Amino acid sequence: MTFSGFNLLAAADPMDHVNDKPLFDGLVQKGEGFSNWLWEVSNHLYGLGITKQVVLFFIAGILTLLFFWSYVRQIKKDPDGVPGRWGNFVETILDVLRDQLVLPFIGESGMKYLPMLATFFVYILICNLLGLIPLLDYVGHGGNTATANIFITGGLAFCAFFLYHALGLREQGNIFTYIKNLFPHVPVFILPLIIVIELMAHIIRPCALAIRLMANMMAGHVMIAVILGFTAHLTMDWLVGGAVVSLISVAAVTALTFLELLVAIIQAFVFTFLTTVFLSMAVHPDH
Repeated sequence: MTFSGFNLLAAADPMDHVNDKPLFDGLVQKGEGFSNWLWEVSNHLYGLGITKQVVLFFIAGILTLLFFWSYVRQIKKDPDGVPGRWGNFVETILDVLRDQLVLPFIGESGMKYLPMLATFFVYILICNLLGLIPLLDYVGHGGNTATANIFITGGLAFCAFFLYHALGLREQGNIFTYIKNLFPHVPVFILPLIIVIELMAHIIRPCALAIRLMANMMAGHVMIAVILGFTAHLTMDWLVGGAVVSLISVAAVTALTFLELLVAIIQAFVFTFLTTVFLSMAVHPDH
């Protein structure tokens, strides 16, 4: 005998745990009363493209605004005051991004880009962390991690692609100079090959941003679902063996969850790091 919540996490198909779903999928069924109303709302929103991952995507946006708004409000209220715990936390993140990314790759002139890069980091980190909340499985199973959706990570990558090209264009003054600096100064006879290689590189960069983030955030969740699914099926067939394996699985899933927490932070940093590198190449093509 297994608990319903355990079976919910241990889907027969591990991908069922990460694939996008209607908002209340599995939580409510078509019937009567409030449950039927929720079911109809969920399916209507799904028809409009508002899925569980899209809702989490917007929730992450709201939390990102609150993350910085509370800090800015504190600074405006007392500019010369000593930051509180929250202010110290926000400033620590900004200091790390400044010292590890902005100054080494762009220099002092890149400080004006720090708010944009910090927004990318905090937003992606919140999206990643929301996917680690197990209770979200009860708000319709599956689809807890917005950044496990290639369309969402692709949208983030496109925003980064658009921003670093737009900022590079603004920094260099006009589109002709910018296009000229996109390609290295090489002998004319190999220029056609270099143009093809550079164009491919500019296409591959946002694709790499999107696929890397999506694949890393999906892999851990699928692994956890595989372990729990194996345990649930074994417990149904052999109670004693299932109990032993369950103990091992709980330890493994706990370790994987902590690993997922680390991966969530690392992948947010890697996305921001690569965006910084691409931005530095756009605004300082001579470096």
